Amino acid sequence: MGMERRFIRLFAILLVPAALLAGSCISRKAQYDLATGRSTLPEWRIMAKARAEHGPYITWKLDLMRQLTDGSSILYTEMGPVEYRIDGESGPCLLVMHGGPGGYDQTAGLFRDMLGKGFRIISWSRPGYLRTPIQDGRTFEEQADLAAALLDNLGVGRAAVLGYSAGGPVAIHFAVRHPDRVWGLILECAVTRKWTIGPGNYQEKIFFGYLMYSDPFLWASDVTGNLAPRLVGMSTIEMESSLDKEETKRLMDSIMHDERRVAVLKDMIKGMSPEELRKDGMDNDVEQLGKITDLPLKGIRAPTLIIHGTSDADVPVTDAEFASRAIPGSELYLVKGGFHVMALTDSIDEITARRVSFLKSRAPRMNTSRHLPFVSGRGFTD
Repeated sequence: MGMERRFIRLFAILLVPAALLAGSCISRKAQYDLATGRSTLPEWRIMAKARAEHGPYITWKLDLMRQLTDGSSILYTEMGPVEYRIDGESGPCLLVMHGGPGGYDQTAGLFRDMLGKGFRIISWSRPGYLRTPIQDGRTFEEQADLAAALLDNLGVGRAAVLGYSAGGPVAIHFAVRHPDRVWGLILECAVTRKWTIGPGNYQEKIFFGYLMYSDPFLWASDVTGNLAPRLVGMSTIEMESSLDKEETKRLMDSIMHDERRVAVLKDMIKGMSPEELRKDGMDNDVEQLGKITDLPLKGIRAPTLIIHGTSDADVPVTDAEFASRAIPGSELYLVKGGFHVMALTDSIDEITARRVSFLKSRAPRMNTSRHLPFVSGRGFTD
């Protein structure tokens, strides 16, 4: 009951300003058209123009849409259009399979520590997220093939793959369906067995079922996160971990003295917004995760590192232990007290070092003469 009261309290704190300030006479389509510059509001729509130019909620939403559009590119593969971003001008490639809710921008939010470590990081939006249509691939197998098509169009022969949370099944299928293209696999907080919403994770049901699909709520959450990151941080840790009250408080005290982790807290809500551009993907993920029977773990031949927190309340640590027993030669790295948002844990520096060491020890030898900085429309190979 304590958790329920805290969640209800946070909901009330955030919902009131949202209800008071977020009303808009601008349709969803009009907002997208404004954000992308496809159209402008006619002069006679005085109130709508005022909201778009000065209303805090609409301004936040339009700015966010512009940032998301400006930060990525689109490639048209034989399976459909795919949104992606590449960070890093040289080095072997690392393909990130994001979790849900997510998109290409989740890499910068949760895995910023991997940037600048000598890899070219390819982030993409899985079907149903942001600008990659759900029609491109609903099943995890189809999404794995879509990722391969993206690499084809980029001219990338082989890559390491990082599968996070709901992106884990996609990474697993990619490693099995395209084994010659994977030189290393990291499964972090990854789903490796059937995942459904039940009594053990009812907080996710409340959040994703009633709160996440509300842009006014997300806007209010973002405002609160910037003004009072401790409040959002406590709620996040309580929802995503099994740490007790005292452990949660100690971790939050540690986070508040670390500017990098405070920045993660402030950016987390943006990585779930806007809801219209992520809802199809999240709904599909929940459906597909509930259909999992046996993932082809035993068929993985790539060197594999499995990272999981012992206090993960979203994806149980038993998923990691199960995968470790099934994947031949895999390494299991359990983080004591770690939970589903590793970027917030006290062990994040050690986790980063373990990822980088694993990848660099297994990366293919590079022919630097064939590796030029990526320019939109040009590809590269390893």
